[in-house]
Amino acid sequence: MESTLFGLTLVQFVFLGLYGLFMGFERAGIRTINMPVIPLVISAIGPMQAMGYMLPMVLISDIFSITYYKRSADWYILKRSFPGAIFGIVLGAIIGKHLSVPAFKCIVGAIIIVSLCFILLNDLKHRQITNQSVILVLGLTFAFFTGLASMLGASGGPVILSFLLLLNLPKDKLLGTSAYFFFMVNICKLPMYFFVWHNISIVTVMANLVLIPVMALGIFVGLKIVRHFSSKFYRYFIIAISFISAVRLFF
Repeated sequence: MESTLFGLTLVQFVFLGLYGLFMGFERAGIRTINMPVIPLVISAIGPMQAMGYMLPMVLISDIFSITYYKRSADWYILKRSFPGAIFGIVLGAIIGKHLSVPAFKCIVGAIIIVSLCFILLNDLKHRQITNQSVILVLGLTFAFFTGLASMLGASGGPVILSFLLLLNLPKDKLLGTSAYFFFMVNICKLPMYFFVWHNISIVTVMANLVLIPVMALGIFVGLKIVRHFSSKFYRYFIIAISFISAVRLFF
């Protein structure tokens, strides 16, 4: 009989540790870099159980992220768009046990790719979205799909980043705004996981506490890398990573 660590086999625990390392990179500012690792963890542990292990890890790293980037958030954007995420989270909690996750991931991947193409087209034509009504509608829509994608497949990051990139936010403001958005989404997901899906327990939390040094290493290395990125380079780096992550959702 194979021994277990916090309810996981050694192989499963290693995959979770790898996710923790990449989550540190992600929360340091290398946004969506953890997306290719998510399918590995889900495949190794199982969708429901994996998300129960991952969410506490995400919240731990979120605390660092909002502390480090707290002065850069655009609260005007957050307040006007976040209600859409709440609807997405609630819908995801209701249909999560019935909807085909692979099918939904394909839909999310298509949305991200279309959004990124629209961003690149805007960049080529040197246009910027300034109409407040359009920004409000786009913000609520992208936030809704972010909440839904995050609840069902832990894959909402590229969706909201597509919206923030459309607004041409500078690097620091994009980092601060996305940090708080992710934190608020994950706080809203917590009671759903705990009371509706019942996939968070003292065991999953203990596994995360043991992996804090791994996340800290990812954060330390990630910060060293992000500091050398210019706003323009960072923008296209995130677009490239988001595109790769979106394509990965199809497989």
